[in-house]
Amino acid sequence: MRKISKRAAIVLGAAGVVVVAGVAYAAWTSSGAGSGSVSSTTSVNSAITSASSGSALYPGGGTDFTVTIDNPNDYPVVVTGISAGSSNVVGGCAAGTVTSPASTSTSGTIAAKGTRTYTLHATMNADAADACKGQTFVLPLTATLVSNAS
Repeated sequence: MRKISKRAAIVLGAAGVVVVAGVAYAAWTSSGAGSGSVSSTTSVNSAITSASSGSALYPGGGTDFTVTIDNPNDYPVVVTGISAGSSNVVGGCAAGTVTSPASTSTSGTIAAKGTRTYTLHATMNADAADACKGQTFVLPLTATLVSNAS
């Protein structure tokens, strides 16, 4: 019987450990498959509130006024436009006596849960009746907002 050298025994032993480790590694690997899920939020409508009324109007005159638009959503939005406004009947003063044109020159982002102020312009008809003196005119407005996805 042939005798194995000490060196050969060490090499064979090390090779055996590597083979056993390789088999053990292969026996413990695995993979998986499945799916994950996420959901989207819903949008909440903004509110427009008066911030300042500008100077007093008179027949044929105009003034700048400001409104604040809030963003109650969890994401930033951009105002792409504010509708034209036209006054309702107030104190005997005819509907449409005070108007504001639509604004599409709005700019800037409203942060999530934030607000932004916009300047608009209002004018009073040149033939406004005496019943329009000393009145406060409310101009219903709507704003168009889109998410500021970047």
